[in-house]
Amino acid sequence: MKVTKALITGKRRIEFIEEELPALGARDVLLKVLSVGICHTDLPAYLGAVGSAMTKYGYMRWGGEPQYPAAAGHEPVCVVADVGRDVTEYKVGDFIAGMGFGAYATYMIIPEDDPKFVKIPETDKEKKYCLAEPLGCIVNIVREASCKYGQNVAVIGCGFMGLMAIAGLRKSGAKHLVAIDLLDNKLEMARKLGATDTINPKNVQVDDRAFELTDGRFFDVVVEISGSLRGLDTAGAIIKEPHVHGLPAFEGSYQGAGKILIPSVYGGQETFPVSLAFNLMSRTPVLVATHPTFAERPRDNMREGVASYVDGRLPLDRLITHEVRFEDTPRAFEMLEHAPADYIKGVVLFD
Repeated sequence: MKVTKALITGKRRIEFIEEELPALGARDVLLKVLSVGICHTDLPAYLGAVGSAMTKYGYMRWGGEPQYPAAAGHEPVCVVADVGRDVTEYKVGDFIAGMGFGAYATYMIIPEDDPKFVKIPETDKEKKYCLAEPLGCIVNIVREASCKYGQNVAVIGCGFMGLMAIAGLRKSGAKHLVAIDLLDNKLEMARKLGATDTINPKNVQVDDRAFELTDGRFFDVVVEISGSLRGLDTAGAIIKEPHVHGLPAFEGSYQGAGKILIPSVYGGQETFPVSLAFNLMSRTPVLVATHPTFAERPRDNMREGVASYVDGRLPLDRLITHEVRFEDTPRAFEMLEHAPADYIKGVVLFD
């Protein structure tokens, strides 16, 4: 049996290869890929900007030249096509989704106990849009935010993940859930998904508006999901001060540090702003990296994310704006690099 794969074989170059699938082991599961989410984390390798690799110590390293050919795609939705003779967890016809690297392929083989995949329950919702990996990301963000009732929360960057984070945080009890982005159409969508207020940095000074909205307290929690150090700089400028505004330190005014969540992948070389360095020092926020791969309970997060998609709490399907056939995968990467104004999230569809 043959499988067709789309690989990044050089800077801005996608090629298709065909190869034989290995024989199915006793506890292996053969997956027919139905759809794969198009994700910006594949873009740096496609652009030849930066690569990832394992160090000699067994840790992932981000930096250096990309190594080609590079597998792409990690947000697959699949149907079980066959199972090994000893498999009991899955049966032919089950729908499953998860985090499968090299998912731009017609078929994948996983071990039955692969912790990066979860079942999709019976549902009237479109299964091809049940992208367990980003859904799990959002659950991880919401859990790590652990918002308390009445707190002020901001989300910087209203692309797909930022909008999904707003949807996930809308019932957190936040007094203000503020969306910050440079595009008004993204801010409009953010309001539809639960943002109480929006800020466009092109129209207003962000820290001035943040100060006004929060009665001088700034934000208890900021989710920085723009993927830019400028976004992180903004987060540092609007996170709350550790001491009550207007009172000097060391006089019983300590009110606790704010929290900045960082689920972004920073894929370019940028100058670290001095203003960010100062705000991190003086406001002493807790920085929490919330990338899903390194979460405490990634499989539980994906299960909860899938359940939240099925019951409508995380309306991922509302944010799918573009679809590309597998044979047109090169166009998916072109679309990522030069995203149309109405682009939020795309998927690659298979036959």
